[in-house]
Amino acid sequence: MAYVKQIIGIFLLVIVICGGPLMLTTVKEEVVFAPEEVVTRAIYLVQQIAGGSLGTYYLGDYERSIAEDIVPFAISTFELLFSSVVIAVLAGLLFGMFLQRFWIVRKFQRLLDLVSTIPDFILIFLSILAAVGFYKVTSIRIITLSPTSDAANKWFPIVLLSIGPTIFLLKVISLKYVQIGGEDYIKTALAKGMGIWHVLTHHVYKNIKPFLLADLKKTIAITVANLFVVEYLLNVVGLTRFIFSKSSMYQFNAAVMGLMGIILLSILVYLLIRAILYLFERILVYK
Repeated sequence: MAYVKQIIGIFLLVIVICGGPLMLTTVKEEVVFAPEEVVTRAIYLVQQIAGGSLGTYYLGDYERSIAEDIVPFAISTFELLFSSVVIAVLAGLLFGMFLQRFWIVRKFQRLLDLVSTIPDFILIFLSILAAVGFYKVTSIRIITLSPTSDAANKWFPIVLLSIGPTIFLLKVISLKYVQIGGEDYIKTALAKGMGIWHVLTHHVYKNIKPFLLADLKKTIAITVANLFVVEYLLNVVGLTRFIFSKSSMYQFNAAVMGLMGIILLSILVYLLIRAILYLFERILVYK
């Protein structure tokens, strides 16, 4: 029952957020606040959902059913979100903890520290410019910038989307590794002749895990924030297509369904990453 209330609360919050453009309008150069417009649209949307429909939206000049497109769009967005967060977690644990003692990894982290000073959306734009330059030199197309064409592949958007969360999580894990590595119980374990991999998995990881789980939600939040930019600029067919219509006016029903879908997928990704970490512990840590 508590989960149902939470989902209803999220749905109402999404309606308020998506209703923002409808609340504020301009009439004869004057700003008019009209919350009743959102109430009317929300009631109509709820009636459609109760009737087994999610409504329709316009893709260019064509009217399409949201219910027909939301599943393939959600699958595409899920692939990007899940793959990017998995890359961030794996890279964070691998380079921030297991390979931290190698000097080349530490040099790589210093490079990422410099890169982290650049905002994520700037990194995305620079990556797109690099892809365009690569095409001019090699004639190999890895991105599609035409608004009438879909993305050329999935791997490039996934790579771009994983940059921000990877840098964030790598910094968090590296910092905790340095702090935990100086503790007396770690020095005692090494002095007793325990192997480095045993110490990392059974002592260091167990103490880093709480911080990893605490920052996992922030990692997903960073990924979702960058998702809007990546899907829009690279023409990825995902849930953000409901929110950002390139050839039609703002569509309330589609925006609500798209944003609600992204939030639910974020929760699903969080639960799946927790499950993967649980399996990792059972197989390698507690074997």
